[in-house]
Amino acid sequence: MNTTTLPLSMKRFTTTVIGMIILALLMGLGATSCTSPLDTDANRKETPVTPAPKITPASYKVEFSTAYGSMVVKGLPTIKIDTTADPMRFWFDITMEASDTTGKAPLMHGFRLRLDSAAGDGMIIPLVQGQVQIRADFGQNWGNLQTYPSDARTNTASIVIAEHPRQAGKPRVVTITLYIFVNKDNYFSPARQEQVLGTFTLTL
Repeated sequence: MNTTTLPLSMKRFTTTVIGMIILALLMGLGATSCTSPLDTDANRKETPVTPAPKITPASYKVEFSTAYGSMVVKGLPTIKIDTTADPMRFWFDITMEASDTTGKAPLMHGFRLRLDSAAGDGMIIPLVQGQVQIRADFGQNWGNLQTYPSDARTNTASIVIAEHPRQAGKPRVVTITLYIFVNKDNYFSPARQEQVLGTFTLTL
């Protein structure tokens, strides 16, 4: 039986090609696993598009209250800040739930805010593409407690991110104001409307 032995140079070439194919496949899988539009570690949407270093706030304070109780943070919030951008850019993944609601029957029992690369320029940002997932109970006609995405008409939400005037020798402070209006257009009749206004104060 005849056997053919490949030259050493051909073996090296074959090994290199196989290695490149495997590397390309691994890179493709990695890219596929990181395409979530609400990934809190996503790159900045504006140039430069390369990942920028992000920090977490040194501390934060939350103030959310309504006529039907208050809201408290559930679990550990994710807050990332790109301080190299001007204005700064913010990434959020925060879940909140209703508290102190005994005998008050709130419509909104909680929400989750997920937002990427939001500019801290003090301008109103409408959250009309489901960036806020609202847990609400509009009554038996609507299946009791359900999750509803924020939109432009019925369950609306908006956010303002503004940095306080800087003071020499002191940490930077940012206030995030979130406003949610549930059943704004009375779509879920006969359920009432409900509004929530709250702030996150971040110390960097």
